[in-house]
Amino acid sequence: MHALLLTWDLSARKPEVISALRKYVASESWGRYRDVPGLVEKTWFSDEKAMLFGAFYLWETAIALERELADPHSIEELTGVKPTVHRFEVEAIQEGEHQTDNRFAAGKAWSPDAGALLTSR
Repeated sequence: MHALLLTWDLSARKPEVISALRKYVASESWGRYRDVPGLVEKTWFSDEKAMLFGAFYLWETAIALERELADPHSIEELTGVKPTVHRFEVEAIQEGEHQTDNRFAAGKAWSPDAGALLTSR
């Protein structure tokens, strides 16, 4: 298993860019990754204070990971910022005890103020 971490430093962009990217995740990106071959999981994240946006992926194979990097990223197209790329080999995965019923419904992209289309999930 392989992991990919992409981060975009958006500190030179307007603060509203994080909100716009959140809407993009909810309306386009989330659905696009539903059936990607070799993708185990993708998590989008942000730090609004640091103006950082990113995604963490788990891939079945290094080939699937590299396929992802071969395609241009929409976030780069939307922001004009190239991502910082980190590739990792996964050492282990563990899931702890938690009360999350549906982790795929978690996240700020699905909050009412984000303008997400809740029916798109």
